[in-house]
Amino acid sequence: RFRDVSHFRKAIEVFAIRDGFKLCVMENRAHAVSYECSDLRCDWKIKAERVVNGRTFIVTEFVAQHKCTRRHQQFQHRSKWISAIYLHRWKLQPNLRTVDIKDEIKATYGVVCHEAKLLCAAKRAKHILGMDHEDGYAILNQFKDEMERINSRNIVLLETKRHEYGEERTSYAFKNHCRRLLAVDGWKINNPYNSVMLVAAALDGNNGILPIAFCEVHVEDLDSWVFFIKNINNALRLDHGEGLCIMGDGDNGIDYAVKEFLPKAVYRQCCLKIFTEMVKRFPTAPVEHFFWSACRSTSATSFNKYMDLIHNESEECHDWLLQTDWSSWALFTIPKWVKCICVTLSITDKLRNYLHQYLEMSIASRYVAIARLTAELFERRRMEVWNWYREKVTPTVREVIKDRTIDGQRFVLVEENGNRLKLIDTTSIIFYLNMEAQSCSCGLRQKSGIPCAHACKGIQLIMGNVEEYVDNMMSVQNFCSMYVPGMMPFPEKHAWKWAACNKLLPPMIESVNTLSMKGSNESASSRARQCIENNSDAATNNPQVHMVL
Repeated sequence: RFRDVSHFRKAIEVFAIRDGFKLCVMENRAHAVSYECSDLRCDWKIKAERVVNGRTFIVTEFVAQHKCTRRHQQFQHRSKWISAIYLHRWKLQPNLRTVDIKDEIKATYGVVCHEAKLLCAAKRAKHILGMDHEDGYAILNQFKDEMERINSRNIVLLETKRHEYGEERTSYAFKNHCRRLLAVDGWKINNPYNSVMLVAAALDGNNGILPIAFCEVHVEDLDSWVFFIKNINNALRLDHGEGLCIMGDGDNGIDYAVKEFLPKAVYRQCCLKIFTEMVKRFPTAPVEHFFWSACRSTSATSFNKYMDLIHNESEECHDWLLQTDWSSWALFTIPKWVKCICVTLSITDKLRNYLHQYLEMSIASRYVAIARLTAELFERRRMEVWNWYREKVTPTVREVIKDRTIDGQRFVLVEENGNRLKLIDTTSIIFYLNMEAQSCSCGLRQKSGIPCAHACKGIQLIMGNVEEYVDNMMSVQNFCSMYVPGMMPFPEKHAWKWAACNKLLPPMIESVNTLSMKGSNESASSRARQCIENNSDAATNNPQVHMVL
């Protein structure tokens, strides 16, 4: 059994190097990975598959016998080879000196290995074994100095130190050029400290994901979420969250933190969380399709229609859904200024898939990788915009308009009164358009910022251009203003200006049971009130919190 697919791949790679044969990847998917010996005459192969509802991989097929003639193990001047051959030495002695490996290589192979190769091999071996996390904490202060050196407006917070806030590039881009929905989530990190990474991300005008903030905490609880969202609010320079819509899963006090500390912000509940709980409570109720249709309804009329259908199938399920705060997850209740129709945390899910290979690194290496990837993302999108800068709206929006225009062909105009149009479809459902106010009775135009199928038909009837009715948030000009200024790339480690920084020690390793018991004697709401009364001291004086914006 292997922890996840990355763990399995590393193990097989090390095994092949130590056993002296080359691997051939036969299958490489998220749920199944298989390898064979590269020699066509050999039958050696192995396959592992992911367990249902989990990340663990188990070996389902293994042919252990080789029929090929394997290479004689000769010394290779590669750090990858050295780390694999001597991996057992680092596992037994985490603080093993490179000079000891150097002497052993000389005694075994008669070769003097360069010190730089040995240092790279040691670093690689510790990463494979998951023993480099302590080194990552040790250079966090240096990482902070480098982030502030490349751009004085970058914000890096360690523990409870106070800083004067400038506007960092990603926070500026979100505040001025992104849709105003901020998706937040907590990711469990596989390291000895059982830490959690809190993340915040948004969508740009081309439906591209923009990472906004990352926060490393020892445990995901109310204090951690308060620390996270308050510093996001400070970085964005908002008045208690005014003009900000935050979507979360409601776990560990995120909803209380938003409502209590950002009273002017709008909190949205992830519909997938409601759906999971609904299926658990009412497993036999055939209402899944109706539920998602109700979630994505952009008008109260449509929402009530699907809720009535749920009532016809299961009255208990219907009553339970009404008892939830349905106004926080029904799409038709989202403010029009958000210009986003997401009902789940798909934004952060996609971001996690994008960053998956970096999440097992040590804390400093992980944030260095994220900083570089974000800079590369800005550069890549800055170059992309020149391919369509003559267009009015972004490519993704053009595809949406194309599909809705085709769908709009089934509507017929039945009444016209100046800028007000009345359309009817093949099922005799009537829709009302106000071309001047750019609104439709279906509600989709107001929520998404893109003309709905009815609006596309109406715009064609008045001989207009559909792209001119798209919200400015999705325009190429706005996209260009967002990414063309670019973002300073993070320097390589050899270019850092090393200073005499205090080395941080990693958190104390505690069992998961101990962490889960913290705060169990008081409810999230009472802890929120206590944090308010103490002026958030509990949230900002947590010595185990590390945050990067």
